Amino acid sequence: MNIKRLFRDFGFVISSNLLTLIISTIVILVVPKLIGVEEYGYWQLFMFYSGYLGLLPLGWLDGIYLRYGGEKYERLNKSLFHSQFILLMIMQSFFALIIIIAAMIIHDKQYSFILYALAIFLLIYIAQSFCKFVLQITNRIREYSEVTILANVIYVVTVISLIVVNVRDFRLLIISFIFGNFVALLYAMYVLKDLFFQHYANRKFWSLGEAAINIRVGSQLLIANVAAMLIIGVVRMGIQHSWGVATFGKVSLTLSISNLLMVFINAISLIIFPKLKRIDPDKVNGLYSVIRDILMPLIFFGMLIYFPISYFIPLWLPKYDSALIYMSVLFPMIAYQSKFEILSNTFMKVLRMERQLLFINVITLVISVVLTVISVFVLHNLTATIFVIIIVMAIRSTISELYVKNKLHVKFSSEMLLEAVMVVLFILLSWYLSTFEAIIGYMVILALYLLIKKNDIIRAVKRVKML
Repeated sequence: MNIKRLFRDFGFVISSNLLTLIISTIVILVVPKLIGVEEYGYWQLFMFYSGYLGLLPLGWLDGIYLRYGGEKYERLNKSLFHSQFILLMIMQSFFALIIIIAAMIIHDKQYSFILYALAIFLLIYIAQSFCKFVLQITNRIREYSEVTILANVIYVVTVISLIVVNVRDFRLLIISFIFGNFVALLYAMYVLKDLFFQHYANRKFWSLGEAAINIRVGSQLLIANVAAMLIIGVVRMGIQHSWGVATFGKVSLTLSISNLLMVFINAISLIIFPKLKRIDPDKVNGLYSVIRDILMPLIFFGMLIYFPISYFIPLWLPKYDSALIYMSVLFPMIAYQSKFEILSNTFMKVLRMERQLLFINVITLVISVVLTVISVFVLHNLTATIFVIIIVMAIRSTISELYVKNKLHVKFSSEMLLEAVMVVLFILLSWYLSTFEAIIGYMVILALYLLIKKNDIIRAVKRVKML
């Protein structure tokens, strides 16, 4: 593994994701301040539903990701990939047409607009995803980062321009988001121009066999991803159903704030997968322990950012104060999401454990549905419903880690218990104590945690240097 290149790639991705974090923070903090709670709720509905559009390729892109991850760009069959893109977009056009028909049937103007916007965004998003998958699997991290940066910069510039001219319509916010991604798509296609625009003498436009293989390989990962998205999705749907769009928007804001640190986690996951695909399989288990011993202390240290956020956000957005109290519950889910995305999800894909990943997500989804039904329809308690989110995240992370533990023959059961104690103490401190008392208490337990983990951290750092 080339460490210099690894850190260079991390630099590109961290830079792009840092910019994404800044932009996300601006949008999260400024937009709900300027538009009504219900308008913000509709905007969040679009963002919520758009997150599910990645499922419509039916595992096609996931199959490409698994089969070609770690491949060098020069060695790709450009003709074959070009034909896959054309067939993929034909399929997505069919789905877009179905969404448009649904929009024409619905009489509610707000929901109808959201569906029309989703139909347009679907084609842009899937085409852009294809390009970003190609860049990611071939380790062209710099270009991948540039596409991400361009989409976000154009989006936020457009949003700020709308705010300056006193526009407060959620529809224009959605259009700005779509426009930013469209421009980024054009740039991505330019970066991959030899794949999209060059003439091939042996072009295989109708490589249906290749498409079938990709869908078959990626189908289990697709279903696993569907289940993963619905784990929290069913809880949010339950909130919308029982407490309305306004409360849905408030809780969505709290989730967005709680997920800010995931920008960096996703960056690490993005880098690690193609790297791990290229190294000796015998070294994977050693790297797992190294990454784990470095990642978790950083996550728990990063959770300190909760305290200034929890103090200033309610002052800035008093209309959302009723939902922001739940941030103390949702914020520590970053610990479980981080472990799952980097340690479990990434390594299970590298080890081709799609079936086990599917099983874990489906089981967790079933638990999420049961707990949501109880909290929403039996108890009708919003607080209990919010707690469901952190509970199911903890369950999924724990089960998946046990699977990887058995596969790689590594031992970290005591670490899992210690991390659970850290999360529980964080929630108790931030829920029952004042901000000042909670931060003092958390800093004490964080110091104790780092003292316990000191030798493991030092050993992990030395292993990284040895690489």
